[in-house]
Amino acid sequence: VAKIAFTGGEPGGLAVYRLAAEGLKTVTLELGGKSANIIFDDANLEDAAKGAISGIFGASGQTCIAGSRLLVQQKVHDRVVEGLIGLASTIRIGNPALPETQVGPITTIAQRSKVLSYLDIARAEGAKCVLGGGIPDAPELGDGWFVEPSIFIGVDNKMRIAREEVFGPVLSI
Repeated sequence: VAKIAFTGGEPGGLAVYRLAAEGLKTVTLELGGKSANIIFDDANLEDAAKGAISGIFGASGQTCIAGSRLLVQQKVHDRVVEGLIGLASTIRIGNPALPETQVGPITTIAQRSKVLSYLDIARAEGAKCVLGGGIPDAPELGDGWFVEPSIFIGVDNKMRIAREEVFGPVLSI
């Protein structure tokens, strides 16, 4: 933080700009999607897992801020994944107009096809699906455009599922 003081000695308050410029830093920001969440070993793992679940599966993963990528410190990876699977496996899929529904349908049939193709691509590139990964078969869902809440592990940054927006209920760890 630059300390800014107005001085009468420089025309037009140029001292403000000079002082601010002295404190500039070069930074790189993630300016795209794939909103990453990060869980370190000192986190409350139960709370972190709940946050990650709501971050990706709320709105069926169809928001620009969906937490579709999760970076987990190796030391707690297996415990976090186990907790995520436990939470996500209880998610209620259904009509979004009903209060008990936690994950609704994908917006269009074309988008559902795109999401399902990303699941196939992820598997082909070596990611391991540990939950979901397809179309739910519950009869009460009828012909809705649903995709199961899905979790992939073993994802690396070279995989398309780690780099490209899926816009569906798909978590890459």
